[in-house]
Amino acid sequence: MATFGSDPGTPRPPPPAGRRRNTMGPWVREADDEEEDNKEGGRLRRVAGKRGVLVRQQRSLESTLVGELARGAIVELAADAVEGAARVRISAPLEGWVTARLLEPLSAEEPEPLIAPLSPPTEESGPQLDNGKVTDTYIKQSLEHLKQQKLLKRDVVVSILTQAKDLLEKEATVVDLDTPSDAPHVTVCGDVHGQFYDLLTIFEANGLPSQTNPYIFNGDFVDRGSFSFEVAITLLACKVQHPNCVHLNRGNHETRTMARFYGFDGEVRHKYDDDVLEMFHACFVRLPLCCVLHKRCLVVHGGLPSEDQSTLKDIRKIERRCEPPELGLFCDVLWSDPQPFPGRQPSRRGVGLSFGPDVTKRFLERSDLALVVRSHEVRDRGYELEHGGLLITVFSAPNYCDAVGNQGAFVHLSSDLVPRFATFNAAPHPPIRPMAYSTFAALGFA
Repeated sequence: MATFGSDPGTPRPPPPAGRRRNTMGPWVREADDEEEDNKEGGRLRRVAGKRGVLVRQQRSLESTLVGELARGAIVELAADAVEGAARVRISAPLEGWVTARLLEPLSAEEPEPLIAPLSPPTEESGPQLDNGKVTDTYIKQSLEHLKQQKLLKRDVVVSILTQAKDLLEKEATVVDLDTPSDAPHVTVCGDVHGQFYDLLTIFEANGLPSQTNPYIFNGDFVDRGSFSFEVAITLLACKVQHPNCVHLNRGNHETRTMARFYGFDGEVRHKYDDDVLEMFHACFVRLPLCCVLHKRCLVVHGGLPSEDQSTLKDIRKIERRCEPPELGLFCDVLWSDPQPFPGRQPSRRGVGLSFGPDVTKRFLERSDLALVVRSHEVRDRGYELEHGGLLITVFSAPNYCDAVGNQGAFVHLSSDLVPRFATFNAAPHPPIRPMAYSTFAALGFA
């Protein structure tokens, strides 16, 4: 099945040679040819393939996200750059993410956030909590209120975030759970990515969270879609209402670096303020990394460890209450992806790795597990059974970024761990484009 951002397919030819206007700042150089030598023996390479290539400043094992390039931009590669090389080198695949050094140093000063030129919704006289408690009435009223593009009262938002932070602080890095005795199954949803009107479709089709209808939301609630605030506050409110029946795993976008560039930070500043944004991030760093369902099924956003000796026991020991590093086990579970062939190789994303069916099999055996459910990648039907049925990818943002045309899906899992999938199409939404609040929108690339 075709996937967005994972299946390279046939590389597209580079755009015609010729000088292009440099609109991305000092880390892009103009070039007359699609590839030429530079003075240090390196090369200039024109980025081919999909729009939206990530560029990092690479100085050592630590690197910093600095921008995103459109197809056809020029990046500089070091003399020893090898396509597909390890991330400690500077690599530029024809499609996907690019790691490149800056041609000029970045300013030491933190730039002012770039906010989309949109008028923020007005704060309305909206639904109230019941003596500080999130109730069924509040959830239903808030969904209708947000659907009409009205903001929640700030004191309600602050109360929900405060209660959510306190709840998440008490949870383990890996949450062990079973299907409640009065529930037929647990529903696992993949990436929602700020597509609030598609989250409403899930609730309409599958019901609101409750004691008899538990959910796991498997990370990447925010960014890209321009209704990320609505998604995040709704899921955290559901967590506050049903702490034992709503489980929220951390994704790679529930991090400061990604949220700064891909829209969430700009959106919350636009609709509220920096203090509310900080409260969201205080919740995000406390999100668990995984759930283990019925002692046999690992539900994790990204993928599996980069080393065979790492098992579920090692994941349990991760200190999660921080921003994830770019190497190691914490990074792996947020960023890694499956591949159809054996072994491991560097990820085309520029962070994490790709792992084969043999890696999945060994990890499950060493951790006494039977199944991995993960998200993190678009699938045409919203889901895919992979690695001989040992791994499932589920993705819940249909027509991702209003561009991909995929379906969304969620999966029901009961004690027998036999997956039962439901798919759905994208819902109409107000005319605010994806990435409207992102840094790239202000630069003209969204």
